[in-house]
Amino acid sequence: MNNISLIILASGFSRRFVSNKLLYEFRGRKLIEYAFDKAVFFSDVIVVTQYEEIKEMSEVLGYRVVMNDHPEYGQGHSIALGVEACESDACILMVADMPYLKLNTLKEMVSIQDGKHIVICEHNGILCNPMLLPKKYYEKAKRLCNDRGAKQIIGDDTYLTVFLSEEEFMDIDEKTEAI
Repeated sequence: MNNISLIILASGFSRRFVSNKLLYEFRGRKLIEYAFDKAVFFSDVIVVTQYEEIKEMSEVLGYRVVMNDHPEYGQGHSIALGVEACESDACILMVADMPYLKLNTLKEMVSIQDGKHIVICEHNGILCNPMLLPKKYYEKAKRLCNDRGAKQIIGDDTYLTVFLSEEEFMDIDEKTEAI
């Protein structure tokens, strides 16, 4: 099964960051561009955002965009919107503020998936982003509407894991981290 979409979650409010962190310059590039770098491996890319500038950047690259008119409903709502637009056999849910995430990590997730189990990253025993979701979980994902993210979809099901390095695990939440 290689019919896998990448869903980039780019709807957050960046409350601790104060401004839209995804448009912030980080090491000479906008933070969102690091997420776009990972999209080269996927034939179908869906960007869920509330921001017009991110929508425009995504469309220039040929990505499908789902506008999130209710980002206050949380990350779960963004996931639901992205999965609703997805027609692939599986999707990878990826937050847009992890600039150190390696493309090889996503490739490893794809290589170990079996179409039955969720594949999720793990760092020091903590389950974390990104997550590969087989189609059989889409209905659960479409019902999310809170800020707890996709881990709640797993429930008691077994899952496969991919190790995330300390560096990859880092996200950018404050301007001091982005300097």
